[in-house]
Amino acid sequence: MMEQIEIQEITDSVQALLQQKKLDAAMAVLKRTYEEIPNHPLITLQLGYVLFLKNNLEEAEYYLEITLQKSPLLPGLIETLIPVYQNLGQSQKATQLLKKALIREPEKINLLLEYADLLYSKQSFELALICYKKALTINPTETRAQANIAESLAELQRPHEALSFIEMALSRNPNSKQLALNRALTLLSLKKYKEGWHAYEARLSDEIDEAPKRLINIPRWTSQSLTNKTILVCSEQGVGDELLFSAYLPKLAPLAKRIIVETDPRLVPLFSRSFENLEIHPYSRRVSGTRVIYDYHWLKQCRAYPDLFVEAASLPYFLKETHKEPVAITPHLKDDINATKVWKNRLKKISNGKPLIGLFWRSSLYTNDRKHFYPTIDLWQPILSLKNVKFLSLQFDDDSHDISLVKQLFGVNILKVDGINLRNDFDEIASLCKGLTGVIAPSTTTAHLSGSVGTKTIVIDRTTNWSPKINNFDAVLPSIQHIWPPQVDDWNWVFTKARSVAQRWIQDENHNQIIP
Repeated sequence: MMEQIEIQEITDSVQALLQQKKLDAAMAVLKRTYEEIPNHPLITLQLGYVLFLKNNLEEAEYYLEITLQKSPLLPGLIETLIPVYQNLGQSQKATQLLKKALIREPEKINLLLEYADLLYSKQSFELALICYKKALTINPTETRAQANIAESLAELQRPHEALSFIEMALSRNPNSKQLALNRALTLLSLKKYKEGWHAYEARLSDEIDEAPKRLINIPRWTSQSLTNKTILVCSEQGVGDELLFSAYLPKLAPLAKRIIVETDPRLVPLFSRSFENLEIHPYSRRVSGTRVIYDYHWLKQCRAYPDLFVEAASLPYFLKETHKEPVAITPHLKDDINATKVWKNRLKKISNGKPLIGLFWRSSLYTNDRKHFYPTIDLWQPILSLKNVKFLSLQFDDDSHDISLVKQLFGVNILKVDGINLRNDFDEIASLCKGLTGVIAPSTTTAHLSGSVGTKTIVIDRTTNWSPKINNFDAVLPSIQHIWPPQVDDWNWVFTKARSVAQRWIQDENHNQIIP
């Protein structure tokens, strides 16, 4: 009895430490207790959970499986172990565990939701829908089920149905910023841009794990007059997003006396050339958990201290963007014309004067929950079988295996270039892309960079997305044509369509070469 009371006190103290985000302190208490009372299921469960939070997945699995052997029905165990298995790529273990648990407790809503989430992560959206809807029959007010039904419907290209479920969930949980953010993306996919960009402000809430924190003490711009004012446009999200939202800077420029732009250090040369009348500065930031913290000590170096600030991705909202026409007709970023000239000459030599298309097929974020966005190289056959054209790899990782596979499967040599950092030298990559006939890639930084300097670009996707479009061309970066299938994950349809577009590129370039 004393041991039980003592264990309860220890687990309560660990919970208090976790609420204060003191993971190391919680770990120290648990490890010390584990040495004194080995294999107590409550201690091993909490050990596994804390190790999961610290991303020590193998060790987390070890302690949680001890718990599973000792006390398989312990509340919270299955829900803790499943994401560990998933992050370790052990989906079969996760599936078997959940099926066994649901046989014992078929009406337990948490298990049902975990199983539905697992099906969702495997892209089995129709099956996931069945499980989420069953969860709603058990508890009609289950917000997680309503929200995830909406996510599944969105993946299945049924956005109107998705919106109704999100709004149902919001009616029961009106303060949820995550639901509000999901609603924003659905509204944007439905081309309800006024409502969508307004709702997209939810991304900045502290409730959103990835929302940035800014160590700055000036007011935020919310469309008030900028006459004789200096405004700071803040960096946020990834490089691809910065490239996209920087297209709005020319629209902001006439409104303010001075504009300071904070950006990824790798974009400074390109932005400085493209926005000559704006002050471009590299960000100073660090990452704490999932949150990025921006520091602004560097503002003292600027010609004038800003009166106001605004996040880059809020510009469409405050500039009242409707996307009835492209944000700009001409490319908003300017490549280095001298570097581009060098690349054009070099590329002409390695392609023997033939059209040259850049290919990018796999992001560095090739994780279990993201790999379905990137079709494997063997699926690119409709593109790689094009005649009278050469292909250049724009991959920055080790692509030697894929290039060998393409040679083996299709008899095609994908070319490589050296002397360029394809991961980080965005200024040089912009000039390289400018020298190509076109670029074909999933939605990645490389694709956005290519489109930003005006290179013909095809963005391939497994399904439609929320990116604003006009006749399937990007409304913000109009050099980009989006191609997605009528049925989710029909990559053959996508590549067949992309082939016809690329064929026109080749014909146009060959025609232009003939004309004196």
